[in-house]
Amino acid sequence: MSKHEIKVEFSDNTALENLIEKAYFEEGQLGKILGKNNFLQIEESDVVNYVIFKDLDGATIKITNEMIDGCIRFMIEEIDGNIKLYPISIYCIKEEGKYIFY
Repeated sequence: MSKHEIKVEFSDNTALENLIEKAYFEEGQLGKILGKNNFLQIEESDVVNYVIFKDLDGATIKITNEMIDGCIRFMIEEIDGNIKLYPISIYCIKEEGKYIFY
């Protein structure tokens, strides 16, 4: 685990919710992530997030959002300018309309 992680407010609720549902709940996983199959793709057109995550290959970050109680941790992978955020929080539960990660 990294000693220093940046915390970023991520405003694309639709992309984040789709990722959470797919990664943690889609195939009867009951809130446990399985593997490195799901990610958020950060496009260059999303200038603010692209600049934040650029050159952070291998770093871990915490993302906050109004749908999340606390934060969710991600690993950044950057290959040839393509930035992908892979969720690395192991467990997720839904409680009172929010996602909680641990």
